[in-house]
Amino acid sequence: MHVTSARAYLLAVLLSAAAGLVASILHHLVALQDLAMVFLTGVFATAVLGGLGPSIVAVVVSLFLYDFFFIPPVYTFTITNPQDVFSLLVFLIVAVLTSNLATRIRTQAESARQREARTAALYAFSRQVAAAAGMDDLGPIVARHVAEEFQCQAVVLLPGSGGLVARAGHPPGTELPETDLAAATWVWQHNQAAGRGSDTLPGGAWLLEPLATARGVVGVLALRAEAPAAALPFGQRQLLEALARQAAIAIERTQVDAVLQEKAKTEAVMEAIEDGLIVLDPAGAVVHVNEVACTILAVDRAAVLGRPFAQLGTAHPHYLRLRAAIREFLAHPEREGDRVEIELFLRGRDHHYVLRPTPFRARDGSPAGLIVALQDVTHLRDQ
Repeated sequence: MHVTSARAYLLAVLLSAAAGLVASILHHLVALQDLAMVFLTGVFATAVLGGLGPSIVAVVVSLFLYDFFFIPPVYTFTITNPQDVFSLLVFLIVAVLTSNLATRIRTQAESARQREARTAALYAFSRQVAAAAGMDDLGPIVARHVAEEFQCQAVVLLPGSGGLVARAGHPPGTELPETDLAAATWVWQHNQAAGRGSDTLPGGAWLLEPLATARGVVGVLALRAEAPAAALPFGQRQLLEALARQAAIAIERTQVDAVLQEKAKTEAVMEAIEDGLIVLDPAGAVVHVNEVACTILAVDRAAVLGRPFAQLGTAHPHYLRLRAAIREFLAHPEREGDRVEIELFLRGRDHHYVLRPTPFRARDGSPAGLIVALQDVTHLRDQ
């Protein structure tokens, strides 16, 4: 049991008084001479329960009680025997050393308890985020765990098309006020904490912690406690930073998994299409090419991915004809929907193909690349 504040000092006085009472009883019943050990017991107990400050108070009170009730002449603070003066000095030194030692033991035990609690919290959190199936599961898990751990409201904000967007909150329905959203955006852009108890905007109601990995900031974690604005204790601050790091890594992993899954689906669809498909980035480099297009161009897919389409290193006539057409498409993106017909010799006969360019754009409207479809219309010509 640990006590704090004024109660610890009251405890120091009460324990010292109790030690004096026990010493008096032992002195009269068994004529105990080494009464200082009884008072040292009270000092030690005060140091363990209350810390260094209350234990010093216990030393002073015990010293006065010892002198007043047990050192002749009793019931006065006068000391006539020089040996008693020496005994009091020894008692004072031993009491202070005992108090300091007990306080160090208490501090070390408290540090060990806090480390154990942080480790348990991180382990429980890591298990929960590892079980998340996607961002819809992960966001609420992060918000709920942080809210329960710090007894506060929590909001997880992630980048959206128009800036940071609240993806989850706990208790459910908790949102970050518009007035604090600008500060959250600053945290996201600068990878620095802000708000309550921090070096930036310390008077704010919310503490805004960046969710950052080695690759950058993936979001912001917002906390709001009901207590008056104050900095988190050092141990809790360490725990919050560790939870934020784990959450950021989990969010980044989930985002990468989502991209890979979407990419796998896209590639599966592209491979199932009977037409040839070539996907280029804005610079004209090959992002994807399906097997049909590889057959038409007589190239190996692994050898061309990532290379500029204009520099694939082959002189195959099919490639040369397509290169000229695609160069025109890249130079004139406004020709979206135009079709170019070419004739290619394939599998022992002439084949007629229609090239259809389709530019695509990123969420912010900037050009993201070009999709070129090679549609075999030979059967239509033969009819």
